[in-house]
Amino acid sequence: MQLFWILLCLAAGLLPVSAAPGNETVLVTVDPKRTEGISRLTLGVTHTRYSLDTGGDTEAIGRAKALLSAASRYQNVHIMGWGTMNPNPAPGVYDWESLDRRMEMVRSMKTVPVITLCAAPDWMKGGEAGKTDWSKIETAPLPEHYADFAALAKKVAQRYPDVRYFQVWNEFKGFWNPAQNNWDGEKYTQMYNLVYDALKSVNAAIKVGGPYLVVEGTGSGKGDSWATEKPIRARQWEVLDYWLKHKRGADFLVLDRSVRSFHDKNSYTIDELMALTRTFGDVARQMRKKTSLPLWWAEYYGGLPKDTKPEVIAALHASLLAHMARSGASAALLWQPMDTGEVDHALFTDVRQPGGGRPLPYYRIFKTFHDHFAAGTRLRRTISSSPDIEALSSDKNLLLINKRAAAVVVQTGSARTTLAPYEVRLLSIARATR
Repeated sequence: MQLFWILLCLAAGLLPVSAAPGNETVLVTVDPKRTEGISRLTLGVTHTRYSLDTGGDTEAIGRAKALLSAASRYQNVHIMGWGTMNPNPAPGVYDWESLDRRMEMVRSMKTVPVITLCAAPDWMKGGEAGKTDWSKIETAPLPEHYADFAALAKKVAQRYPDVRYFQVWNEFKGFWNPAQNNWDGEKYTQMYNLVYDALKSVNAAIKVGGPYLVVEGTGSGKGDSWATEKPIRARQWEVLDYWLKHKRGADFLVLDRSVRSFHDKNSYTIDELMALTRTFGDVARQMRKKTSLPLWWAEYYGGLPKDTKPEVIAALHASLLAHMARSGASAALLWQPMDTGEVDHALFTDVRQPGGGRPLPYYRIFKTFHDHFAAGTRLRRTISSSPDIEALSSDKNLLLINKRAAAVVVQTGSARTTLAPYEVRLLSIARATR
């Protein structure tokens, strides 16, 4: 494949004739005459159990808020669980204290609030009114209470009129159909439609998204596990096709994915996982053939082994964001921006710890995409002679991503740049193509 691209570039006059397979120098060429597309990518975060409203040093919280407001547009919260209490513990009874506090936190950073309508109060799931069993947070409402959940969604929209973006439910929690060995797209869509109508009745300008499905399949083909098949798998198309056909309406499509599928029990090297970041682009392009709805990644993960070095995590996520931008994704919400031990991709240190609220290695890359490759940025056609040295360019900047564990020399025009192992570097186009 590397030879194919080099020969193609030679034929197009984009590479110097001296370039040859086996040369240690990686050639990256930016074509000023061809546009690869226009970025639609807008970045955001999802706050979970511990965040900037759950205690910490005042100065640390201030630092973290400044970091988030400078690098993200969307900030998402759930109505129940993941940091908020039960907002509707019994029919006609409401407790907004924790959700109010979290929404105030989001507003204080002057970003765009997003609400995920999940989870449901116990009395909608067959539990006792007035009590909350948190072990059943992933249980869906019973069909006879779908209308009650929609009514709660309406109350939420009325209470927070500044919120224009709502995601309906989370990862099909509680909607598994064992008889079909698949997620129950029909029941989910029944609930979704009621919620959609309820939200639009409050304000037609509200943007509603679903189905928030986890896209399974690592795409490695390793072993004989279904979990390693290429995404999107047939049974997931059944769910997606049903929702697309029967939804009352939608303003954006919501998906969720990890490089290594959550059900894939195989071990992968860092090199293998780095090579699979392209699946995010593959999924987006498949969805584009089905619908023109803007694509939101509600969650995205690297699937790297535990104790992976921060610079490796940062490089892998830079590749993920580059594939999202190239494939036309509209939003990417990072699950938990604070380093609480829940995820390996946090943006800043825990504000509950001394000296917290400091940027982590991934933050610089996150902010680079926010500042230089945000929605509306023209992407130039860019070709790398090596699949593990990725490049993304705009009219002003060239981003180089070294996915190798070794240093590498990259030549762009007459300029030569040495990238350290897993280094991600932003260059000006003027310098890179001189």
